Amino acid sequence: MIEEFINENFVLPMCRYYTPIGTVTYGIILILAVFGTYKLLKKLNIKIDRSFFIALLPFIIYGGWTRALRDHMLGIYQSNFFCSPPIYFVVYSITLVSLLIGIAVSKKSKNYSYEKVMLIIGLSLLIYNASLTTINNISGFSIILALVSFWALIFFGINHFKPKLLSKTNAGIIVSHLLDASSTFTAVTFFGYYEQHVLPGFLIDLLGTWTMFPLKIIVVWTVLYVIDTYEEDEFFKRFLKIIILILGLALGIRDFLTVSMLSY
Repeated sequence: MIEEFINENFVLPMCRYYTPIGTVTYGIILILAVFGTYKLLKKLNIKIDRSFFIALLPFIIYGGWTRALRDHMLGIYQSNFFCSPPIYFVVYSITLVSLLIGIAVSKKSKNYSYEKVMLIIGLSLLIYNASLTTINNISGFSIILALVSFWALIFFGINHFKPKLLSKTNAGIIVSHLLDASSTFTAVTFFGYYEQHVLPGFLIDLLGTWTMFPLKIIVVWTVLYVIDTYEEDEFFKRFLKIIILILGLALGIRDFLTVSMLSY
């Protein structure tokens, strides 16, 4: 009975789709990982600032990019370790190990901060990914780029004229999620893809692919407003915003590149 339950909800759907039970389980694991990472960063006295973000950014891009390469079965990424959800654990582990290596190196050499070491490792991974990547679907690439550029103009425009309403950081996070929405909209509407995740898939089936845009805007903007309004701990506030950014940007890059590399 237990073996059948595990097979139906976790083993058989792996790399193909998510079940409701699997979605809840992975959500719980994500929450535990976020809490554990927060505690670890505090213990290591890591500051969440511009330098930390720049060091982390290549790994966020790497996660989404690698998942797209797995979709096309390229390079070393043909293994099931690089499909969803195992890839989340793989990329998390690579990022954490890179951080720990960076800290170790920085303690032995004043010329190398942990951020610089992480940046070198992250950029090296991106260079490998770039060597495997070819943009074949120019129309899909262009549609997504046009959509996300439109949303970037809207939200950074709001920041420019009404900075009290929307900070530049929050505008960037919202646009990262709209990259995901634009990619999903384009992939499902024009290229025959389907939404793997349970709730977005339900809403798309019910109302259409356009619902991804208001869904992302309302949910993400509301969450950011709540964080800014009620969270006084600046470290925790910045940490939460990075998590929200990762959830949008990594998935957006994956979908963007998956569609863009599509061959006819």
